[in-house]
Amino acid sequence: MNRFTKIAGSALLITTCLSSASLAQTKDELQAEISSLKDRLNALEQMVGKTADTKDAGSKAVVFSSSDPAPTLTSVDKKHSFNIRGRAMIDWSTGSDENNTFDFSGTKLRAAWLGVEGMAADNIKYKFEADFGGNSVSVKDAYLQFKASDWSLTVGQSKVPNSLEALTAISQTSLMERGAFKSAFDFGRAMGVKAATNGKGWSLTAGIFQGTNKFSSNTEEGWIAAARATYGQKSDSGTWLVGVSGRLRDMNDDNISYKAKAITNLSGTLTSASGTSKDNMVAAEAAFSYGSFFGAVEYAFLSATDAVAVGENAGFSGGYAEVGYVLTGESRPINLKNGTWGRPKVDDPFGKSGGSGLWMLTARYDTLDLTDSGIYGGKQESYIVSLSWYMTRYIRAMLDYGHSEVSDLAANGTNSADVVGLRLNVDW
Repeated sequence: MNRFTKIAGSALLITTCLSSASLAQTKDELQAEISSLKDRLNALEQMVGKTADTKDAGSKAVVFSSSDPAPTLTSVDKKHSFNIRGRAMIDWSTGSDENNTFDFSGTKLRAAWLGVEGMAADNIKYKFEADFGGNSVSVKDAYLQFKASDWSLTVGQSKVPNSLEALTAISQTSLMERGAFKSAFDFGRAMGVKAATNGKGWSLTAGIFQGTNKFSSNTEEGWIAAARATYGQKSDSGTWLVGVSGRLRDMNDDNISYKAKAITNLSGTLTSASGTSKDNMVAAEAAFSYGSFFGAVEYAFLSATDAVAVGENAGFSGGYAEVGYVLTGESRPINLKNGTWGRPKVDDPFGKSGGSGLWMLTARYDTLDLTDSGIYGGKQESYIVSLSWYMTRYIRAMLDYGHSEVSDLAANGTNSADVVGLRLNVDW
């Protein structure tokens, strides 16, 4: 009996010891298994996340981003984008001059632009716009722009870098039409290459151009070289800007014509001169925007080579001075990066629920002198007032009235004109 007890006790002791060891081993293994499962779960979650991202990218190759009023189509990686651009300007105007060279009242689709712009790559911008107004088609901007750091290189048809007002979009100018010197001295677009850079408050643009997109095989196109530099500062009280620009132009055997209309695009020509294929131009500009007040002044001097006779140049000049006030309290912004007027923000847009929109009043003195050394193109002085109503940032109505006085004309000596214009425009 004692022997059995001893054997049973020994067996029980051994079993207990084995069970304890077994339990200890199972606990360690369980802890290790739990850790392993956690690692596998984390790995699985990461795999599922990557699969979902890939699936979303595949199903959403592009996204719509807000670009009021027209949306922009942008790739998920934001390297490519596509936006439809456009503008429509509906004009009505009436006016007459003292010498009865024009007496009109009518309407005109001043602009009917449609185009596209976007990013072909993360550093390559493209833009193409055509104007369908006037029952004809003309290409406006058509270029590729390559960007690197603070520099850009534009290749194609774009604006020649001259004049604050000429480079400001016409949908954002203070009057229905730009200054008389802009049209007389032909500040516009041309085919070519231009480089631009900017820094804190300054900008510099220079380019060389040859002709437009109207080339024919029997044409030897002339060339244009132009540059513009601006500097300005922005503070809590407002923004100011100054700038200078210059241009050399040689149109080979093509005759250059200098002419300007009275106040609106529908009116007749008041001043004109010609007789050269080469000219040089320098210009200065300044602008300010402080609170609701704004103003600008520009003046340009042009030398028309051999316009009077071989070896005798004609000197023409023109410019404007204007002041304005935003009646509803907003401000008219200046874009220091580009050296242009920007698009104002409308605090209370006009819509179904009401809203007053933005009201802006502008007064301008405009001058152009195309008379010199026996050339009597005329001296034109205009006094213009304009009332603008921005219903939204992109829809505007305008009312312009202008009185022009002309002297030193070859035929009748003097002339005068009164013109009224209305415009409704939308751009996107």
